Amino acid sequence: MLRKSFGFTLMELMVAVAIIGILAALAAPSFNKMLDRNRLKGAAEGLFNDLQLARTEAIKRNQDVDVTFSATGPTTTWAYGLRTGSTCDPSVAISDVNACQIDGVLKITRSTDYPGVSLETSAFAAAATPVALRRAEFEPRQGTADVYGTAVLTIRNDELRVIVNILGRVRICTTTGMPGYQSCT
Repeated sequence: MLRKSFGFTLMELMVAVAIIGILAALAAPSFNKMLDRNRLKGAAEGLFNDLQLARTEAIKRNQDVDVTFSATGPTTTWAYGLRTGSTCDPSVAISDVNACQIDGVLKITRSTDYPGVSLETSAFAAAATPVALRRAEFEPRQGTADVYGTAVLTIRNDELRVIVNILGRVRICTTTGMPGYQSCT
């Protein structure tokens, strides 16, 4: 009488593990690229949303609202924050007089939220703004930008730009052909 054998032989198991290992090694680089792109998208869309928030808060409160950047870049250690009425310092604690807050709520985004994403700002400065701090400023009457410019966010070979024009319009575009975004022109 023949006995039926259930299960795998050691050789079959080793072949299956080897095939899984090869497939995982082939998939890892594209998985890392996807994670990098998701971090970049998150940083760009977060900045876009915060700039839109600053514009709407300026109109709602009938008061200037600033978005202050901690560095001109390009750097992977950056921060930015929102404040009504004047510039703020995104590197200080909420108890500090120069803290980035609206109605007592801290409004700061830091590079630690998006590891590996580099930020560089161009323009975003008025005559009275120190070189170390860059800012965007929205005026309350029409939501236009008194201070405007471009923030360039990059990770590896991908780049997204968040642009604020003089009319206060905020948009995201790409120079590297990143899927889901219009080309910068």
